[in-house]
Amino acid sequence: MKSFRDLKKRTPHDDILEGNNSSYIALGYFPSDDLEKILPRGMSIPSAKLMARTYPTVKKLEGRHPFTLLFSNCQNVHNVLTKIQLRPYRELMFFLPVSYRHGNEEKLCSYVPVLYLDYLIGVIGGMYLGLRKEFQPGMKDMDTETTKSFSIEGILDVSFKKDQTGASRELDPFFVQTFANPTVTLSYFNRINFYTTKVFPTKVLDASHKYEWRYKGSVIKSSKDTFAHYAEYRFTTSQAMCYQAYFHPSYPVK
Repeated sequence: MKSFRDLKKRTPHDDILEGNNSSYIALGYFPSDDLEKILPRGMSIPSAKLMARTYPTVKKLEGRHPFTLLFSNCQNVHNVLTKIQLRPYRELMFFLPVSYRHGNEEKLCSYVPVLYLDYLIGVIGGMYLGLRKEFQPGMKDMDTETTKSFSIEGILDVSFKKDQTGASRELDPFFVQTFANPTVTLSYFNRINFYTTKVFPTKVLDASHKYEWRYKGSVIKSSKDTFAHYAEYRFTTSQAMCYQAYFHPSYPVK
């Protein structure tokens, strides 16, 4: 447990959760017209100019918006203050590059519309970050030393195989920028929340991939234009914050 003096020194941007993931991270393309229809108020697809400047390594596809799919086995996840640790669990989440407008200001963010989780306590705890976690007790996965698959009936089917013959590499710049952006969510209480995500890779390999995700009437599939990594990393997240507290740290947090 942290001392009272340590707690007084903390800011909302400090880490509140940390853990270790082994994940398959994939590039996907969401139909732009479908995405515009489901984005919360204040969010929009960034301009082509901003996307080209921020994500120069990703292929541009007409009518398609690139995003990150993350399929994780999570371990040692705990609150950094209380040291309370969750049991290992599986979590599937999606990060969409968006522009968020607040008054006259516009910021590039990574919007997480939903997370699928097979751990009820983790779903409840996720509400602290304003996350729209969906409890999916029927989630299935299969593991071998080199392969991984996830399935949720009617929602998602994915399979990966990591390339163990290749040399370890860095995360693709698209994924690096995904995690570097402020993460933005719309809570079940209709509140826009921001938090910091930090990822510290220890191992990254290329991976073959095949996936199909069905979400709000759209079907997103892997293709010749998508790619994937296998990654092992430590991660941290901050607490949830409002716009002023995240982007203007001097703003008083109540």
